[in-house]
Amino acid sequence: MRNRTAQVCCLWAIILGCEGQLFAQQIQGARFDPEPAQLGETTPGISRPVTSLDLLSLRDPEGVSISPDGKQIAFVVGQAIADTNSYRSGLFVVATEGDKPVRSFGSAGTPLWDEINQWVPEAPQWSSDSRRISYRTRMSDSEYFQVWGWDAATGARKQISHVNGDVENYRWLRDSSAMIVEVRTSPSEGQIENWAEHGILLDAEVSPYRSVSVLAQKSQARQKYEYWLHDYKTGIERRATQKEVREWFPLAENYASESSARNTLPSSGKYKMLDVNPSPDGKKVAYLYLVDDPAVSKESCRRLLIRPSAASELVEVTPDSYFVDQYWWSADGSTLYFTERAGLGRSPRLQELSGNDLRPRLLYKTDRPEFLSYFSSDAQGRRFACLWENNTSPPEIAVLDVASQTVTKLVDLNPEFRSLRLSPAERMEGTNRLGENWYAYLVKPLDYVHGKTYPLVVTTYRSGDYFLRGASGDESPIQVYAARGFVVLSFDVGRSRNVRSGVFADKLLDWASPVASIESAIESLSAGGLIDRERVGISGFSHGEEIAGYAITHTRLFRAASNAQMYDPCFYGLGGELWHQLFATWGLAGWTEGSTKNYWQQIAISMNAEKVNTALLQNLSDTEYVGDMATYRALKDLGKPIEVHIYPNELHVRNQPKHKLEIYDRNVDWFSFWLMNEEDPDPAKAEQFTRWRSLRRTAEKSAAPNR
Repeated sequence: MRNRTAQVCCLWAIILGCEGQLFAQQIQGARFDPEPAQLGETTPGISRPVTSLDLLSLRDPEGVSISPDGKQIAFVVGQAIADTNSYRSGLFVVATEGDKPVRSFGSAGTPLWDEINQWVPEAPQWSSDSRRISYRTRMSDSEYFQVWGWDAATGARKQISHVNGDVENYRWLRDSSAMIVEVRTSPSEGQIENWAEHGILLDAEVSPYRSVSVLAQKSQARQKYEYWLHDYKTGIERRATQKEVREWFPLAENYASESSARNTLPSSGKYKMLDVNPSPDGKKVAYLYLVDDPAVSKESCRRLLIRPSAASELVEVTPDSYFVDQYWWSADGSTLYFTERAGLGRSPRLQELSGNDLRPRLLYKTDRPEFLSYFSSDAQGRRFACLWENNTSPPEIAVLDVASQTVTKLVDLNPEFRSLRLSPAERMEGTNRLGENWYAYLVKPLDYVHGKTYPLVVTTYRSGDYFLRGASGDESPIQVYAARGFVVLSFDVGRSRNVRSGVFADKLLDWASPVASIESAIESLSAGGLIDRERVGISGFSHGEEIAGYAITHTRLFRAASNAQMYDPCFYGLGGELWHQLFATWGLAGWTEGSTKNYWQQIAISMNAEKVNTALLQNLSDTEYVGDMATYRALKDLGKPIEVHIYPNELHVRNQPKHKLEIYDRNVDWFSFWLMNEEDPDPAKAEQFTRWRSLRRTAEKSAAPNR
């Protein structure tokens, strides 16, 4: 599921910090199409397999919330438009009961790109009387992000806030008569001119490996945060007082200096705080905190604390949780709702803490192979809006009735998918040779024939009971692979582990254990006669790219790969201070020719290029490709088959529709060529296959024994 990318790229988000948002705005990539997104209709026709364009054109839910009275659900939809390399959005409202049509409220504005250039969902907010909807957006790329409002009865739209800068967050005060907004502002023109004239000192605010202007990096790192109060009735905006800021944005540090880069969130004793959410009545505060100490937990966990009153101590309310996802207060502040995931690919459990009872109470969980997410509650906690999906059905808008324990699907965002042929998924589980458990989802070829062996493509990083679209990074079209005759193993790396600081052996398991698990899965599939182990490929993105990179230098299982890379001494030099701090925690700090040389030798593709027997395709962003050059040069010099494509105006996530569609198709072609010896007869691809045949001849020549 594309929207879950935010949960699988956290390492890069940490490294980029606040700077990525400025990059996303300055880079002129995907366009915004102001024409509102429209919902589709079921069209009768001959059933056919899924194509790359079908996946690209999916309508994605980008935010959902139920009105306080429980009668309506507002949701935002985004859709990629390949022909114009753009995105459309739309705001819609649907009744939770009755057979009333979905109402379109027009465009919801430009996508909300995050620091790695993925569209992150943000729920529309309802006024306390259920008559007004607000949403943080902008209606053109040249504007600031502001809070906009829609009349829930008429759909009439107007801009609410008019602050000088991008609104990063906002909270309505208790009666919805006013709101406090957090505004991000850039350095002054004078400051930027001063840097341009006198140069910039190399420090932690500069990442040398990023192909982005140093001036842009510095400017973004020095952004400031301001807090303003907006009176809804009068439209008057004033600077918020320090008391108001502390009450509604407890993490706003250094308010007196009007600056809050917030690269380091505050800690409270033994707790490393990630987020804070005060109750609307101002009496309680909930905290989301990170457990990253291996002495406390072998896994990296997100858990909840509550301060029941101003004079109270912090109380741990989820001391054994693995991952608390959402958490929010009821309108009156009496109840805290939250969702919790076990890190096993299953749907989260919905729970509540009510009144003075700080023991969680289960509201809903499903034991079916389906996935519910992005919950919101009505004022009474009886109905919850959410998204529903499974392995072969994209997300739909749904409502959960807690009393009856029923989930009702209200809006099918992609009814066209009903006429498409998709291959079902089967869950696989096992234990690898290191004693660690693993799971994955197996998708057989669309026209699977029992007893026949097939080539296999392994996708990496995250998987689960949700719609299996393009794997992590949304670049490997799983159902298209299946339609082309591949078995697909959608593999999940499992829970994130905590690493003892400076202990390389601990960090090595983050790569070695998933590869051992993939080996175990391949062995099982081969023994069962489903796959031909001589025709196996692997694809990666972000952390999955690291796993694929480790795999091609530590096994001989993979004949072809798409995006496989690993850290090496070259990147150590280019990473910058934040990366160097991270390398230190992994035991990789210091001169690369010194005490850590043996460690680099164990992981770097550039130092193990002679071991690679995998044809490697790299689809890279122009802001990150420099980090791959050592691998490229090493493989190229040894005559190993490697091809690199660099996409302009992209960040960590390639999000331009034309780029995404091309990557989908190229990945399918790459695995078809190397694992099936098949070529697409499309004349437009003739040059591509000419290059690849040349790569194959060069590889065969370099692999031949010397005479």
